[in-house]
Amino acid sequence: MRNKLHILFIFFLALFVFNCSEDEEETTSIPPRDRAEQQASDMDTLQNYFDTHYYNSGALSALPTYPTIDDVVISKLEEGETQPPNTTMLSNAVVSKTTTYQDVSYTYYILSIEEGLGENPHFTDQVRVNYEGTTMNGNEFDSSVNPIDLDLVFSISGWNRVLPQFKTASTFTTNDDGTVIFENYGIGVMFLPSGLGYFNNAVSGISAYSCLTFKFELFQHKVMDHDNDFIPSYMEDEDDNLDVFNDNTDNDRFNNFSDNDDDGDGYKTFREVLYTEYTDSSRSGLEAQLQALTPLNSNQFFTPIEAKDDGTFSAKLITLEDTNGNGIPNYLDSTDAQTLN
Repeated sequence: MRNKLHILFIFFLALFVFNCSEDEEETTSIPPRDRAEQQASDMDTLQNYFDTHYYNSGALSALPTYPTIDDVVISKLEEGETQPPNTTMLSNAVVSKTTTYQDVSYTYYILSIEEGLGENPHFTDQVRVNYEGTTMNGNEFDSSVNPIDLDLVFSISGWNRVLPQFKTASTFTTNDDGTVIFENYGIGVMFLPSGLGYFNNAVSGISAYSCLTFKFELFQHKVMDHDNDFIPSYMEDEDDNLDVFNDNTDNDRFNNFSDNDDDGDGYKTFREVLYTEYTDSSRSGLEAQLQALTPLNSNQFFTPIEAKDDGTFSAKLITLEDTNGNGIPNYLDSTDAQTLN
């Protein structure tokens, strides 16, 4: 498995510990084009693809079992051919979405097969997925053999836009042989312009400025706190632009999501929030405890439930204090260090 989704972020991998495959391909770049102009060109490429390709909608609806990405078949309608029955042209099936990235408005497209019945991941979460990536001419350049874990912070930007719009599996069962069966998971296909993919970077099997297609199955997610400061990484996107690499309250060399002293006042972030830890011998028991505490105040949230080595489960109730009442939480206010939990 090649994990090309991470390859653009080699610099940042030096700051964090991740599992990388041994056969990681090199990335080469050519001088970047104007992003807005390239997006206009990519829209023509994608629209032509949708007008000339169909998928097996009827066969998917008739499946006696839950679909997988292998069941989703996209085919080209060659000139002069008649569209087969029980199929749907992509132009009549995909949904367009817009986002801003690198100060450019991008349109991307989603084909939703099943939304899923679990939870929506955040754009900074770790996700467990199966996927298959192809170029517009149908060449597969990457795929997962078994479900793998990917950190959306270090994936191409299209992924952290699309996957949060789907839900994880509702339940899972671990078999005696260690395999896992997921139920009611999100499954779909994303169609990305080059600006939300690798843009001017050429990866083995992908030329620069390539529009990309990814089939995916979304099984599980983990809320990430990359710097272990009790503030989930998705909450460290201060300007809400789906980019944690441009949020740096104290203007040091670490962005907030990787900085354990966000305001640079010399006190660790986790010391500038109030927290109460709750434990229980079972996950369901702890969930019941936390449920009894809701609804929370707007400045409160729970950290994800964690399984401890002793077999118990724990979670923290975090309260973001603003001691001087200026509207800025203590952990982001260098003039306010009153909590010191």
